[in-house]
Amino acid sequence: MSHNQKMMMRLAAIAVILSVMIMETNGQNRFVQCCTSVSTQKIILPITGFKLQIRNPPCVKAVIFFTTEGPRCSHWKEGWVKEKIQELKTFQVWEEKMNSTDSIPLSTTTL
Repeated sequence: MSHNQKMMMRLAAIAVILSVMIMETNGQNRFVQCCTSVSTQKIILPITGFKLQIRNPPCVKAVIFFTTEGPRCSHWKEGWVKEKIQELKTFQVWEEKMNSTDSIPLSTTTL
C-alpha cells in the first residue's frame, strides 16, 4: 500500500469516528442521571424525599431516595422501601394541611 493510500485510509477512519460521535450527540448535549442498578440495603442516612423511576434502559425501575449525602437507588419491592414511601407521603399530606391557606388563623387579641 502506498503512502497516499495509507493516509486516505486514516482520514476515512477519522471521518467515520467523527460521524458516529456527531450522530450520537444529535444536538442533545445533556447529561441524564438515573439508576442503572439498585440496592436492597436499608438507608440509614436522613431521607429528605423520593422519586419513582420507571424502567427505560439503561435506567432500571427504582425508588430514588434523596438523602443528606445525595441520591440513593433502592429496589422498589423491598418492604422497608414501601414503608418509607408511605411515611414520606403521610408527612407530605400533614405538611400540606399545616401550610394550607384554608385554615383560620388564631387571634392573639383578647376580648
